[in-house]
Amino acid sequence: MGTFRRNRKNRSRIAPIALTLIATVAALPLLGSTAQAQTRASALANPSFNVPRTAAMEQACGQGPTADCQAAVVWGIDQARAAEGVGPLHLPSDYDTLNVPAQLLVLTDLERVDRGLPGFTALSANLDGLAKTGAVANTDPNGPAGRTWGSNWAGGEPSALLADYDFMYNDGVGSPNLDCTRATPNGCWDHRVNILSDYGLHPSMGAAATKVDGVTSLTELLASGPA
Repeated sequence: MGTFRRNRKNRSRIAPIALTLIATVAALPLLGSTAQAQTRASALANPSFNVPRTAAMEQACGQGPTADCQAAVVWGIDQARAAEGVGPLHLPSDYDTLNVPAQLLVLTDLERVDRGLPGFTALSANLDGLAKTGAVANTDPNGPAGRTWGSNWAGGEPSALLADYDFMYNDGVGSPNLDCTRATPNGCWDHRVNILSDYGLHPSMGAAATKVDGVTSLTELLASGPA
């Protein structure tokens, strides 16, 4: 099962203008447990090696976002997290009922909060629109002017959960990250860096999912919130 991804590196887009409020929708049903929050540098640093998808992931997820696919990916995430000293991933009980953008929100929150970083409380309608523009164009969305932002794009992923695995743990040399090769290592782990970057105390997030020529296109846009 092929996956082709690239990302727009986390970068600052700070302009000398007043920040405006963002309308929020789809309140997050559950945040990560603060009891297992990690603040050690090892939990935030880029891994020293890439963790490819397991054979079980490839086989189960080749049939789409099935229960077997979810179980295989969660197992893989838990193994990768354990190597970083981070506790296992605990999905909310209603995860399967959420649409893909909301699932991306939950997963991004869990990756951040379980490492001691502030999470996102909701999706931003404004950022959702920018994320959708990127998804339709099969590319990384552009962030809003006047904010620090980073964005990720994934093409051909059968589920938000597998996209999260690739963004966070399968993003180094040998991964489907188109910007990461032995000759050009500067693009390695950029998806992970975007997810775990500092967007201030009130970070905002947008996400989108669509199909382009029958292939899934997922995007997430992470940005600093109003002062």
